[in-house]
Amino acid sequence: MTIAGNPAAVAAAAGRGTARAGTGAVRPAGGPGAELAAQFPARPVIWSWPQTRVSRHEILARLLAAPFALGNALSQQTRRQGLLTVVSWLESQPGDTWQERWAASGAEAAPDWRDLAACWRSGRAGGTGRPAHIGPGLLVLICADVIRPGLAWLSGFAPARRGLAEEMARTRDSAAFAELAGMCQRNAVGAQTGQTALIRVALIMAAKGGTVADITVGDCLELLDVADQVAARLHGGTHSPLFYQLLLDMGGFPGDAPAAMRVFSGRGQPTCA
Repeated sequence: MTIAGNPAAVAAAAGRGTARAGTGAVRPAGGPGAELAAQFPARPVIWSWPQTRVSRHEILARLLAAPFALGNALSQQTRRQGLLTVVSWLESQPGDTWQERWAASGAEAAPDWRDLAACWRSGRAGGTGRPAHIGPGLLVLICADVIRPGLAWLSGFAPARRGLAEEMARTRDSAAFAELAGMCQRNAVGAQTGQTALIRVALIMAAKGGTVADITVGDCLELLDVADQVAARLHGGTHSPLFYQLLLDMGGFPGDAPAAMRVFSGRGQPTCA
């Protein structure tokens, strides 16, 4: 059983500020990919940080206000309903933080986490169908850094990526996403290919926290590895390294960062190109 489906394991692993290495990715035992991973390790996954330790009242007060609140009244009503539903569902799970409750819910091990929330909401097995607002409710919790789903789950579960880059740009790091989008336009990158690159940047932020400037070379290697393993269906190809090139060109990586990156055929072996 995975830790996500085992509340006892969650509690044992979830000391405040404690790191848990890996996100389900299996690094190759040798070769260029392993050498790069050793030289540029990904940021560890942690179980506790300030935003995930806040109370329900604090979450709602923050997430129902700017910048998370939407300008369109109808859209904001849907978001509010979703937020209340998902927060209440998570509150029913064991754990001392929202991240622990997310892990204990078994959401990442389920075929579709929305069925778990819908079943809880209905109060009986099978539920009465998924309310349409549940997805937007989770999205705002992710972008507000209240929970950090695993990178493999985020990469493999397409509905979790819907609107992620746009919302990260709007609420967490608008200047950096505007710069990345501008780089795509100046280099005549196709709209869908550029959007895929921005989604990949947002995936790392969702799983690891922080802003665009906090992303490391190791985080990029890990994403390429994970995307290969879960065969993430993204426009531009599973192995497209454009997101890395954009981050590299922004100038935030160390001087010894690979000048380019690609993925060999096989199971997750990112290397220099």
